[in-house]
Amino acid sequence: MRRLLATALFAVACATDAPAPPEAPPEEPENTGPNVILISLDTTRADALSCYSAENHWGLSFPAKSRPVPQTPVLDDIAAHGVRFSWALAHAPTTLSSHTSMLSGRDPHRHGVVRNGYSVPGDVPLVTERFAEAGWDTVAVLGSSALEVKMGMNRGFRDYHDPGPQPPGGMYMLPAEEVTKRALDRVDARPDTASPLFLFVHYYDPHMPWLFAPPDLVSQFVDPTYSGYVDGSMQAVGQLTRQRIDGTLRYGDARQARALYLAQVAYADRQVGVLLDGLRARGLLDNTVVMVVSDHGETLDESAVAPYSHGPEVALWDIHVPWLIRSYGDTRRIPEGAVVQRPVRLLDVAATLSATAGLGTAFGDGVDQSPLWTRAGTVPTTPIFSEATKPMKAESKEKWNNLPFERSVVEGGTMARFRPLQRGLATLHRVAPGAPTVDDVPLLKQQVKLLQAWDAAAPPHRPSEYDAETEAALKALGYLE
Repeated sequence: MRRLLATALFAVACATDAPAPPEAPPEEPENTGPNVILISLDTTRADALSCYSAENHWGLSFPAKSRPVPQTPVLDDIAAHGVRFSWALAHAPTTLSSHTSMLSGRDPHRHGVVRNGYSVPGDVPLVTERFAEAGWDTVAVLGSSALEVKMGMNRGFRDYHDPGPQPPGGMYMLPAEEVTKRALDRVDARPDTASPLFLFVHYYDPHMPWLFAPPDLVSQFVDPTYSGYVDGSMQAVGQLTRQRIDGTLRYGDARQARALYLAQVAYADRQVGVLLDGLRARGLLDNTVVMVVSDHGETLDESAVAPYSHGPEVALWDIHVPWLIRSYGDTRRIPEGAVVQRPVRLLDVAATLSATAGLGTAFGDGVDQSPLWTRAGTVPTTPIFSEATKPMKAESKEKWNNLPFERSVVEGGTMARFRPLQRGLATLHRVAPGAPTVDDVPLLKQQVKLLQAWDAAAPPHRPSEYDAETEAALKALGYLE
């Protein structure tokens, strides 16, 4: 009996001293944030969208009855059901530098990207890294090799799909229809469909040459009786440029150029619609924020110094870009039909994206702009600096490369343009259609001092770093002189 009792007590003791089974690790909370779709339209002036008719610089010197008119129904619908920034301004009229500002929240003096071909420094954080760390599945499809992987914009993306290696004579770009197809294919191939999606899609088509819009769209813009040389090719653009500079450009040729440019923008607009329809069919617009923006605008016939280009000037038509935001599903995130009239910086895109997804209201030097459509006046005003990136033959070889080039600052409702290469010429303009001049010498001097202070903090000279493949791409895309 005593032996049985001792055995029983020993068993109880052993059971009491036995280690408890390990607890299951706590489950990570499910990410219920919205899908985020960021769409970039390369080289798209704000006034190339019909929803920007109130801010139109478009062909003001052309007869109103004959000038071609923008037609962008898909983007107009996004604006009508969301928020439209009337005066979003880019910091450089160059693809890589401007996209770096969007995703880093920094202007060129703070992120150090001179122009296309200068990769994003590794110590410059990108907002896509924040989304990836927070559990978003990050996918990008790029329409141009200007944003190829080796340029460093791929940080934070699980899947970053650029045009890839090109055959000899390749164009290093994809037409909008192919970009849309590849974007939907990459979405279909996602290994993790439970996480919210961050999708970045870049359409390059508004950039010259103006060749990819289908005939049914082109016919809506061109004069059917036109029989001149303007066919959208780079050769035609070169002839347009020479004639504008020497004063022999004919109205019919200038009109045809504008018509072909608008057809390219309309083509991108149509493909944005195809993309959104594809996402809707896959159930990916049920809880989604869509943001549409452009990296920079385009000078057409407005300038007699640098017509049919972007890079040499920072006039409004070079840096005034569309910025639209709309909610799908939960429409409480973004109000319908709101218009923000105050000038805003493109470097605030990252912070605004982050805040909309619930990840914080600041990124880099940028701040969330959503209070401007909810509680007016709660975002501090900040000067908006921009700098040209050409002509490359005149760049600084000792200091920050772009210091000799045209620069501008917008503060309040005025813009000062300063042209070091033109004997320091400075002019003052209203931020308004046509950029009318302002005769206010004290204000002009004040704004030029802001530019000088900005330049005083510019980074040091950055040597070029093109390899042969990147150089071939930049030449094919028209970025190297």
